[in-house]
Amino acid sequence: MIQLKELAKPQILVDNALNWTKTVMDYINKGEKIPDSDKNKYNHIQVKNQIKLETKEKCAYCESRVTHQYPGDIEHIIPKAIYPRLTFNWSNLTFACYWCNNGKRNYVEKKEAKLMNPYKDKISEHLSFFGPLLMHVNESKRGEITWKKIKLNRQELIDRRTEKIKELQNLIDKYDREDIPALKTILLNEVLEFSDTEKEFSYMCKCYLQDKKIV
Repeated sequence: MIQLKELAKPQILVDNALNWTKTVMDYINKGEKIPDSDKNKYNHIQVKNQIKLETKEKCAYCESRVTHQYPGDIEHIIPKAIYPRLTFNWSNLTFACYWCNNGKRNYVEKKEAKLMNPYKDKISEHLSFFGPLLMHVNESKRGEITWKKIKLNRQELIDRRTEKIKELQNLIDKYDREDIPALKTILLNEVLEFSDTEKEFSYMCKCYLQDKKIV
């Protein structure tokens, strides 16, 4: 999980979110089933494209490059099944992989155990990486429930993170062995690129580089 910054609301939501919300709430108030054509309008291509740009096509929770293996889901940070009024709320939408979305499901955020919000919370105060493992820090209960509930240390993630660390360490070793200043500078820049926010698992790489006192 990494800190995210909300981009401008897509025009389709500016123009229609209020009316779409009213339509959904009218069905609910009448006790009627909401047609998929009405409740799923948040899947509009304008919305998805802006969210993919916002998250750099990575899952907001596990930082996997979603579109490399799965189209990705528009995720409701606060579950729309529990809070339907937030179905088309731009601040409640993000991008998630199938596995994180499925792990989170319709978890109701309790005051004492709210999941981390990558847009509103300072992630580093609650979560950090120790090698390929994401763990809570500062005795953060919110950090703990976040990685456990969403299963952010599932084996598939650990395996892929481990491979990323091996790739990074190999480059660090090459940098350490190099004695030509110009080439050493190039290699250092390549090392630092692993922690660029558009890269997969960038927060893990940043933590790893901090442990190595490279950043």
